[in-house]
Amino acid sequence: MYNKIKLYINTIKYLKPSQIYYRVFNRLKRELYKRKVLSVKIPNEIKVNKGRNYIIPELDFDKDYLDRFDIDGILKDQFTFINLTNQVELSKAWNNKELQHLWRYNLHYFEYLFKLAYEYSNGNKQNKYYEKYKELIKNWIENNPYAYGDGWHPYTISLRITNWIATYQIFKEKITDDNDFDKSFKESIYSQYKYLQTNLEKDVLGNHYFENIKALIIGSVFFEDTKVKDKFKNELSKQLEEQILEDGMHFELSPMYHKIILEDLIKITYWLKDETIYNQLIPYISKMIDVTYSLEENFGKTPAFNDSADGISKDYKSILVTSKRYFNLIPKYKSSFEDSGYYIIQGHNKKLIFDVGDISPSYLPAHGHCDALSFELSINSKPMLVNSGTYRYETGRWRDYFRSTKAHNTVMISEQEQSQFWGGFRVAKRIKMVKKKQFEYKNISFYAGEYISHSGDKHKRFIGHIDENNIIILDYVKAELKDNLKSYLHFVPGTHLEIQDNIIHAVQSRESIKIAAIGTSEISVEKGWYSNQFNVKEENNFITLKKVENKAFFGYLINFNSSIYQILDSENELKIINDKELIINYQELGDML
Repeated sequence: MYNKIKLYINTIKYLKPSQIYYRVFNRLKRELYKRKVLSVKIPNEIKVNKGRNYIIPELDFDKDYLDRFDIDGILKDQFTFINLTNQVELSKAWNNKELQHLWRYNLHYFEYLFKLAYEYSNGNKQNKYYEKYKELIKNWIENNPYAYGDGWHPYTISLRITNWIATYQIFKEKITDDNDFDKSFKESIYSQYKYLQTNLEKDVLGNHYFENIKALIIGSVFFEDTKVKDKFKNELSKQLEEQILEDGMHFELSPMYHKIILEDLIKITYWLKDETIYNQLIPYISKMIDVTYSLEENFGKTPAFNDSADGISKDYKSILVTSKRYFNLIPKYKSSFEDSGYYIIQGHNKKLIFDVGDISPSYLPAHGHCDALSFELSINSKPMLVNSGTYRYETGRWRDYFRSTKAHNTVMISEQEQSQFWGGFRVAKRIKMVKKKQFEYKNISFYAGEYISHSGDKHKRFIGHIDENNIIILDYVKAELKDNLKSYLHFVPGTHLEIQDNIIHAVQSRESIKIAAIGTSEISVEKGWYSNQFNVKEENNFITLKKVENKAFFGYLINFNSSIYQILDSENELKIINDKELIINYQELGDML
């Protein structure tokens, strides 16, 4: 009990006072709505803007996105979200706790309406698609009474009314002719829109609050509500200033959530193209697409730092196409993102992304992982060395495993996690004193990071791009207990591993690398888990390198062309002999950061 209290104290102390206030205030207010003490007054006549285009075909009708939804399944109430398929009795499914919570949320989001809208608009307006559209929305209205259940969570409201309004553009003629449905449809959107205005997620902030703002902006355009639109244009400006770092990365430091917020901003900018704020939004899109392009081009997947997975956000290529088509923006490649803490090493056939950033905003670490100083590596656009990913959000064994230090390509000190993660989204004590630097040493481009763990141990990592064929990773740890320092290397499933004379030979399909251990006393191959998408996990191999006790540095050299080289490691220096000799003085290198 005492330990649990300490966890709460060490979690709450990082929150903004306003978050604590709104957590209490919002819960009280929602209870008053449920008890009908508070309510939304619906006007006798609801006017909507029928002449606006809300859908962006390059995003909303992107083929890869629409392929997530099976049209035949939707027509018979069989839905696949986050790689789980359920045949449901819709009226009982909305709040069915036997269904995975995130799956239920996806049911409430109504993204699958875009599949119906696409089929309707490209299939001679077949009536079955409209009838299903109408049936799904009516079922939600009838089975989600005011302010009860998941459907009235501000986050699900935000996504749902956005998707209802956007797809209204396709079905508006049918809806207008369908008087009873037209009335209930508009009244429901209006109720949700008004409820959301007084139940904003200011207790959470971050991406959740951004979704609230996006929904209220499209709602204000739909209902021609100038007062609300002006209010949330101002709020949008404030949140962009806070949430988008100077280098363009979203401040939760998740490549997946970065793409989600970027898509939101693209849509908001499109909806507000006739407003004066338009010119303020374009620069944000410009620097955000630089981040996405730099991280994902020639990488083969969404980089798995913090909570990130494929199959949630839109594919980055559709985002870039949209940015070019509507805003004439073309991304620029950058190798360094100092504010967010990502460095990229890219050569003719390889791409390495190094995470030297903090855990996330101190008041919002919900999507953080113990991945400080981890990296991922792709060869010829195919992932080879990977962090383990994000399997589920539900509290429990798997959430704990995939957030753990051991699940990432980094160092674990004396079996202690980098930060105290607990529950599904909480962090108590966490890493601190985070530093980063890029520099030249012995004509080698080095990228370095440092942090102090929650238990007081210091970890420095130096990654040097020696040449096109070699990258070196060296770790320094200052800890009270130095007898159990381990470095992990996780390989994409299907990688064949052999260890010979302190060298790891890794072969994945046609790609291969050699990894020469430095300053290690033991190399072992273990079984782990890799998740590239929600609810999908595959067994994979990972390497554990155990440090020699009396060494200051340990690590490994990654070789990409199977060249013959010799490594001579002494207490004070490392000598690498290939066609030329390279000497790295450990003291000199350590003093560079």
